[in-house]
Amino acid sequence: MDNDNRNAITIDVDRNNLFYYSDETISGIVRLNITEENLEIHEIYISLNGEIGYTTNRSLSNGKNRYLLRSEYHKIKFYYKKFRLSESNITQQEFIHDQGHYSWSYQFPLIDNLPPTINQPDVFPRVRYYLQVIIDKPWYKSNIKYKKYLTIYPRVNLLQNPQCLLSSIFECENRKDITLKAIFNKLGYVSGENIQFTLEIQNPQKVLILYTNLSMLKYYQIEKNFDECIIYKTILPKIINLTNEQIMETFTIKIPSLPFPPSYKSQQNSNIFVHIYYMLKITVKVEGIFTNFNINIPITLGTEPNYHLNQQQTFNPLNISYSSNSEQSICNDDDLPPDYNSILQNLQ
Repeated sequence: MDNDNRNAITIDVDRNNLFYYSDETISGIVRLNITEENLEIHEIYISLNGEIGYTTNRSLSNGKNRYLLRSEYHKIKFYYKKFRLSESNITQQEFIHDQGHYSWSYQFPLIDNLPPTINQPDVFPRVRYYLQVIIDKPWYKSNIKYKKYLTIYPRVNLLQNPQCLLSSIFECENRKDITLKAIFNKLGYVSGENIQFTLEIQNPQKVLILYTNLSMLKYYQIEKNFDECIIYKTILPKIINLTNEQIMETFTIKIPSLPFPPSYKSQQNSNIFVHIYYMLKITVKVEGIFTNFNINIPITLGTEPNYHLNQQQTFNPLNISYSSNSEQSICNDDDLPPDYNSILQNLQ
């Protein structure tokens, strides 16, 4: 916060968790306690700001035929709304506020399909939103500013994208002729929901299968910056140290009940690029060298329960077409993370 010591500003909002969907209205009260005498002001206003931050690398010569890599930080404001709280009248350039307490109410109706908040406000790359009160003072004095950060997600109703609610099959095979088939009843979920799937393993050479991992990963790209994190990882029970020729097990795994940003991709006419997507990764650890293998399963993470169809128009995050007989999508365990679009092409 860059607040003036002599004047206290607070921004109150209509909820405690500072979380909004992009079809809601942000409202509240700005409170100002002026402790200095005869405060000269052009205007006082509050703004709602949406901003992306990302980094690029630049090579700089040190004059000795060597180059240093320097990170440059970029901020792009893609959303801005201003609400005037107090301003000078027509006949004077500035006006004087006396000591005392002042308060003003404000409202900001949000537009649909805003990109979701990503990362903490001071981390790069990021998508962040904040309310900012500015006391605009005469040019020879510094303005007074105060910020409050918000979390904003677009609504993603899975029923608006019914393809991700169809069953899908994924298959792959390793060099020991072990075949893995993963059968999912659907590929669209919300936070806290159960993932249900069946694994079928054909192991004709009866090679030792050490264990099988399931991971849920979040990937996001903001302009040229790409990052990933593991949301959840577990060793699946029952498929541990087996040499059976045939294995079939059904599993139910719960997604953590946390407010994850939903699947999202910027529309083509947007002046910014934000893409967030999720993968399930099943990794089979097999005895021997270069025998491990895995399947990557793209999933859609929504914000609306499957059983409730919101009557309002909601954002269809991705144009995905899943097949009940999906082609295999295989990569080695040490490979770089898969590109979401490349896997979708295999699924179509």
